[in-house]
Amino acid sequence: MTTAAAIVSVRGQIDGSNARNLTDYALVEAVCCRGLVLDLSGLKFFGTDGFSALHRISVRCADSDIGWMLVPSAAVARVLQICDPDGSLPVIDTVSAALANLRAQPSLRRPPAPFAFPPSSDRPIG
Repeated sequence: MTTAAAIVSVRGQIDGSNARNLTDYALVEAVCCRGLVLDLSGLKFFGTDGFSALHRISVRCADSDIGWMLVPSAAVARVLQICDPDGSLPVIDTVSAALANLRAQPSLRRPPAPFAFPPSSDRPIG
């Protein structure tokens, strides 16, 4: 049985030493669900490796028809202004708004498509 959405909350910092862990953990949580809320509102530092992690998450969720939303901190928002100026990532202000948005998506009413594992190592970035 799958649940509607997983909420992954991250605190502290994301940089080159742990960005892959973010990708792997978020995708493992998403595989059991039809939606993913990535709550990064508690991050104090967010490096460009973190943006690469978000890109991988976005691609893998799209490939598996899993809706996802991103709740950024100020540090994340600064990196997104530079790395995602067109706003292609699904950014929203709060976790509750993200859950409401995901509930409205039709993909939450279907069983999940399988991921090909390992989650972060088989797909190139960019």
